Amino acid sequence: MLYTFSEALEACGFNDKLKYDKELEVKNNAIALFFEMNKIMACPKAVIASPMPLGYRTTTKRRAKIGRNGFSFGVDEAPITEPREHQEIYSLVEQKLQSPPYRPLAEALNWVILRGSYTNRTIIFNVRELNAPIVRKLKQMAEHLQRMPKPVTAAHVYVAKSSDYYLEMDQPTDSLSFKQLYGPKELALKLDGFSLKYPVTGFSQINESQVRNMLSAAKSMAKLDANTDFMDLYCGYGLFSFGMGEEAREVLGVEWTGESIECAKRSANFLKRNAHFIAGRIDSNFINKLPKAKGNEVILLDPPRKGTLPGVIESLAKRKPRRVVHIFCGTDEIPRSIKEWDKSGYKIEEVQPLDMFPKVRHMETLISLVPKA
Repeated sequence: MLYTFSEALEACGFNDKLKYDKELEVKNNAIALFFEMNKIMACPKAVIASPMPLGYRTTTKRRAKIGRNGFSFGVDEAPITEPREHQEIYSLVEQKLQSPPYRPLAEALNWVILRGSYTNRTIIFNVRELNAPIVRKLKQMAEHLQRMPKPVTAAHVYVAKSSDYYLEMDQPTDSLSFKQLYGPKELALKLDGFSLKYPVTGFSQINESQVRNMLSAAKSMAKLDANTDFMDLYCGYGLFSFGMGEEAREVLGVEWTGESIECAKRSANFLKRNAHFIAGRIDSNFINKLPKAKGNEVILLDPPRKGTLPGVIESLAKRKPRRVVHIFCGTDEIPRSIKEWDKSGYKIEEVQPLDMFPKVRHMETLISLVPKA
């Protein structure tokens, strides 16, 4: 029987009202208990604290709801995790959508999403349909957003018949599905000495304040050098490829098809980095067809919360990498994956938890693995 991280948190007394120093203490105890309950033979290091325990989310969302009392927003996340500017923007949008002239837009709306950085904000209106009255109201809304004390940098419309919120996964790419109201079509993440651009609908870490800590931990675990080839699996727009890959001889980034990997290719050209990117569905067959490393290889993989597809870990182990850094944004996925690595001849070297989600029952965990022999 596998025990969940939520059960471990519950046993250690977690709640979202704790002061942050106490919350970190509880999460440290919980991750240790989680490893013990699931018989994972490793001792996690101290959790890396978030520089911003409150108001840290750079991606937030509101579900559109129409009831007897008219239009309102449903709130999925704890408001204390959202920047104040996001709440002010949602308040203005909700006020407009509650007025009769905006009824067509209110009835067509699935979600309103805010993305960007702590200084630049992009809004996405996820709608079921798009016609002339709705477009007019969206343009009027855009005018109000640009006149705010802290203006919204860009606004876009995303047409999705499904009411489910998602970013890049299975996203329609035709021009009728995504429309620009104003502002840039890409977002930017500033790192030390350079910036990386990524698509408005592409995945990026929601806690921008923790990105440098995560890169630093991954770099320390990977131990790249000039004689090492670095494979960045599930690379997205190239955060790890560019954030730590410069120390390696060659970098190969791998991601499923989408705009994110096209951004990574453009960044490689602009930054003149020795990085190459391949797109495809990351399964065992795809892994087996990837180019072989020319020498020592270090693999970093940062899969979605649900983890890797069956056979991926086994196929990666067959490449005999010198070291693996496996990043888990879903803690409950750790026991299954570590069992697969163990069967494939790899053991845990180091476990570094990182608090990517203060006030929330989740943890980001970096685990480095090395061959048993």
